[in-house]
Amino acid sequence: MSEPNRSVSGDTLIGKYLDLPGLLARVENDRELLTELFAMFLEELPGLRKALHDAMGIGDLPQAAKVAHTLKGMLANMSMNRGAVMAASIETAARDGDLAEVKKAFVSFDAEIAALLTAVDAFIAGKQECEF
Repeated sequence: MSEPNRSVSGDTLIGKYLDLPGLLARVENDRELLTELFAMFLEELPGLRKALHDAMGIGDLPQAAKVAHTLKGMLANMSMNRGAVMAASIETAARDGDLAEVKKAFVSFDAEIAALLTAVDAFIAGKQECEF
């Protein structure tokens, strides 16, 4: 009986940051595939996050816009809609040349991503626990 509870708990947490039913439907309810997609997401995200931070640090707004655009697409593809909207805000501010707004938006974005990463890790850990 504890297996469904773990799954529901992981689903509830991650459901705060993404559209889990929609994402599961897109992968035909294949939780193993979803776990693999999350693992790839976890591999790619840190480099993009750092690239965005680095671009902001040197005031390279065209690069910040490019990286934010990439993040927006990646997050949207994973049904992480709130994070995608935040990345879009960074992209827009960067394209408008507003470094102060980029930095302000990044603070909210970074907090969202940190919480999202915790939820993804919990989902993956719950999936692995349920396999045993």
